[in-house]
Amino acid sequence: MLESSQTERRLRDLKRNVVEARAVPMSASCMMNRAETLAFLDAIIAGLEEDFEAQSAEMAPESSRRAWDIVDQHEIVQEAKVRAARIEAKAKAEQEELLAEADRYVETRLAAFEAELQVTLSRVGVMRERLMSRAKIDDSEEPHTTIMPRWSV
Repeated sequence: MLESSQTERRLRDLKRNVVEARAVPMSASCMMNRAETLAFLDAIIAGLEEDFEAQSAEMAPESSRRAWDIVDQHEIVQEAKVRAARIEAKAKAEQEELLAEADRYVETRLAAFEAELQVTLSRVGVMRERLMSRAKIDDSEEPHTTIMPRWSV
């Protein structure tokens, strides 16, 4: 609780008022002003609410920390952490396997594409050689004629 809170001071003031109040003759009772006493009690009640809120605000972080410490130490949490680590390791292994499989697939497809390109390049080379050899034959027969492709009319 707060050191010498306002509520404590008000309670001490109320006690002092009771002690200093005029005694009723021939009894243990005393006479006090009703309005003044009720005002003291209202102020004490209002102060208690403020004190409780302040005390709660001070205690909340520590209580929360202690609760988490207890939870972390609990056997179920420890077991869950172990299982989570196993699941994470398995997922990582599966991820690596999928990546390797994807790499193998892409490599196979690239190799097939490269082979097709080589066949195409080879065919292009053969066609160019034929074209060049035909052009040399045509040049030797008619030196001053323009070579027209066969598909032209």
